[in-house]
Amino acid sequence: MTHSSCPTGSATQENAAPTPLVLLGGTLCDHALWAPMLDADPGLRPVALPTPYADHKSAADATRALLHQLPARFAVLGFSLGGFVALELAAQAPERIAGLALVASNARADTPDNAPVRRAAFGAAREAGLARFVETTLWPQYVASHRRDDAALAATIGGMAVRVGLEAFADQVDIALTRVDSRPRLPAIRVPALIVSGDEDVLNPEDRQHELADGLPDAHWHVCARTGHFVPLEAPAQLGRVVREWLARIEGKRSA
Repeated sequence: MTHSSCPTGSATQENAAPTPLVLLGGTLCDHALWAPMLDADPGLRPVALPTPYADHKSAADATRALLHQLPARFAVLGFSLGGFVALELAAQAPERIAGLALVASNARADTPDNAPVRRAAFGAAREAGLARFVETTLWPQYVASHRRDDAALAATIGGMAVRVGLEAFADQVDIALTRVDSRPRLPAIRVPALIVSGDEDVLNPEDRQHELADGLPDAHWHVCARTGHFVPLEAPAQLGRVVREWLARIEGKRSA
């Protein structure tokens, strides 16, 4: 495992048919999550940005559905909840995974005592409306301290939540509650792996990132300074650079 804490140079490799890239968003996230990263690096062209796991009650079910939609072999990047699904993809179809990137995520199962907390949160969202719920309950946990007054960022995150809607949010709560402990499965994932975290992430803090980086045999861990949970929106250009480097590692392994 290697570890870095500052941006490094972009790495590219010419290839007529690069490994397809799949982006999996987190809870209450849609395509807008990735727009700043893709705008900062137009060369990053994902083949799929799947819908927010609607109609699936577990990561295993969401994975089975995704496998029918995705290329024969691909690199997958999962943010937060998307990381749980990415880990399940690696477990269900290891032969199809060329690379694994986990951004602000973790490999642990949810704790039993967290179920009533998550159910209560959904009830609060239904009563207050998603925009208000994000603003009053989630926003303080989502971003670094110096971004708390960033109205544009708050509007982007709140807008995603409203578009995703309550029905999909209910399914995402179930996915988070029923996910398995992936830590014992990490050593078997031998593809190039990337771990990206924010140094102010209170939802998935440093100890969770250590577990991922130490458990995956071929992992690089990058820490984004002055960044909270929403790495793709708080540090999009930095994320794009390390994703480029990860993709180059994948291509290098493929051509070796």
